[in-house]
Amino acid sequence: MKTRLLFFIILLISLSVFSVKTFTYTIQSGDSLEKIANKFNLPLSVIIDYNPDYAYKKYIYAGEKLIIPEKAVFEYTVKSGDNLSYIAKTFFSDATLIAKYNNITNPNLLYIGQKLEIPYEYIGLSFNKNVDVSWPVWGEITSLYGWRIHPIYNEKRFHSGVDIALSEGLPILASVTGKVVEVKKDDGYGIYVKIKAGKHYYIYAHMSEALAVPGSIVKKGEVIGRVGSTGISTGPHVHFEVRTLADKSVDPMGLLPGYNYAHVEIEKNYMGGN
Repeated sequence: MKTRLLFFIILLISLSVFSVKTFTYTIQSGDSLEKIANKFNLPLSVIIDYNPDYAYKKYIYAGEKLIIPEKAVFEYTVKSGDNLSYIAKTFFSDATLIAKYNNITNPNLLYIGQKLEIPYEYIGLSFNKNVDVSWPVWGEITSLYGWRIHPIYNEKRFHSGVDIALSEGLPILASVTGKVVEVKKDDGYGIYVKIKAGKHYYIYAHMSEALAVPGSIVKKGEVIGRVGSTGISTGPHVHFEVRTLADKSVDPMGLLPGYNYAHVEIEKNYMGGN
């Protein structure tokens, strides 16, 4: 009885956050999250977005309930200072497509708190997949790799990654194709995802929500989380870190392309609209 009551409370909270219509699915024997995502033709990250606790579960069990959206869209709430051009850039997408899908006739009339739906097929259209390691987000670089004065502790400490600031709730994309080896909550890194690819581990930290599952394979440009400020953080940003398999950090800037190469030109032969 308590379990059923808790599920309905979670469902009500989810419905207040998401405007997309949803239904419930009862996990069957032999199911996996990947199988369920394929069954409903949804990206795995969409399933996790509506059922965030499952990013940390090692097993799923028959009889458990999942919330399933009727369409694969990423919902984003407009923040102070946002505009459509900036939002499109951070989704590695196209402002015209987003405006058309959301029936926005004047892109200058966005308002704080407005919910936008960005179809997953629109996310990453300009993501640079032609380089070995791509930028996971498009924002402002606020701290580089190396020694610095820590912004919270106000003492000299080594910074093992690159910090990129942008609005909370925006998507974080996988910089490489690889295997998700960790999805955890840490006092320092907050919510983070760790991916193994080749000779390196790639860590994306301070997420507001992880949208990946340990053991799964993610392709370069897939959504793996939402920008946040969890853990030891002064504001919404992504701490992007690269480590060798021997757990030694390396400067991500030595692997990333120049920031001008974060985006590539979008071919205009797509079809859009709702």
